[in-house]
Amino acid sequence: MIFKRKIFGLRPPLAIFIISMLVLLLTGYLIIHFALMKNLSEDGRFVVVKTKTFRFNFPRNWYAYPLYENETLCLIYLVNAESDSFLGILHYKSWERINSLINENNLTDNLSIAIFEVNRVFNNFRERSQNATLHFIENSTILISGYNASYTIFNIQSAFVINEATYNITGIFISLLMTDNGLFEIVFYTWKDEFWEDRYKTFKPEILDSLVIKYGVE
Repeated sequence: MIFKRKIFGLRPPLAIFIISMLVLLLTGYLIIHFALMKNLSEDGRFVVVKTKTFRFNFPRNWYAYPLYENETLCLIYLVNAESDSFLGILHYKSWERINSLINENNLTDNLSIAIFEVNRVFNNFRERSQNATLHFIENSTILISGYNASYTIFNIQSAFVINEATYNITGIFISLLMTDNGLFEIVFYTWKDEFWEDRYKTFKPEILDSLVIKYGVE
């Protein structure tokens, strides 16, 4: 009779596989944990994101997709803790791309850029929901890191349908064109528009007001 030793009551190949997976998961967790701790604000409430040209904070219970950055573009997406709001920050560094955007679409200033981009967002939703309608609520200016930017607050009715439930979107699009530092675009919206004011109260003071546009890495 042949006896096969078992590890934790499991046959060796299965036990080794499970142990290896646990080690990998633990290693991944530790890497993420230490990376997070390294980039926390002094009070520990926020994660600090730093790129070559700007930095900002976001609540540590939000989810950030991996930052994409090259010589012409920087892009980051985030989703809030309640998983009902989206934030995107886009920095065009290449004047070739910026001039192409402006000239091909007859854009003249920050507000025209913001309105154009909202229409592009709306068209993406309308491809999935033919009943979608776009409404502009407010157009004005706002200070971003000491610079005068333009914004438009918008609402998309019947933006999309999931499981027979219809969702409306309320959000803000901000545009800041800088002659010496490219084009910054910021979009923040929620698909539970009844919570728009509450979500904006987090976005404006905790994230937007922390945005610092800079040159080089500090």
